Amino acid sequence: MRVSRGCTLLVVFVSLFSGTCESGRSTRPILPPGTNTASNGLVFTLEGGTAIPMGGTHAVCCSTWEPGRIEREALKIFYYDTTKRNSYWKMFLIPSQILEDSVLTLPTPAPGDGPVAIAATDVATGDQASSERAGSSGTVTLRSFSCGPPTEVDATVDAVLGSTTPGGRPIRVKGRFTATVYTNPISCAFSF
Repeated sequence: MRVSRGCTLLVVFVSLFSGTCESGRSTRPILPPGTNTASNGLVFTLEGGTAIPMGGTHAVCCSTWEPGRIEREALKIFYYDTTKRNSYWKMFLIPSQILEDSVLTLPTPAPGDGPVAIAATDVATGDQASSERAGSSGTVTLRSFSCGPPTEVDATVDAVLGSTTPGGRPIRVKGRFTATVYTNPISCAFSF
């Protein structure tokens, strides 16, 4: 009985701590997973103040920006609608290029070349806008972020994203986004 209990404790101890010596980041969630929280206070509008309804499903994770093209570790945020009826937005950060409480100005460098990129698509009008385009202005303030687990981000945006659509309109973004995420409904393989 004593040997059996000792063996059980040893097996539990080894299984809990055997992954701590691995090199590289684990892709497994913390078990049991924590509770995902996200507060999307970002408001997207077209010129004249017309609100753009955004999808309510989110993915917040860390992975390579775009494997085979932009080989940089990125914290990715993707807010979308699974029915594809509502609009969507993405923000990618390169943690190695940013300090907490950084204020970054727009326009930004091309996606993958600078510390942050943000883009939005208005499904109803077809307008698309991105932070690196001409006409972009404003700021993205990154209060805190972490690739975890969990993946965490606290960002405030007050910006105009320049149009990427010929003859399209810019999209205004204002508000705060916070999230603590352990698991996502989709793979983190999405691109900017």
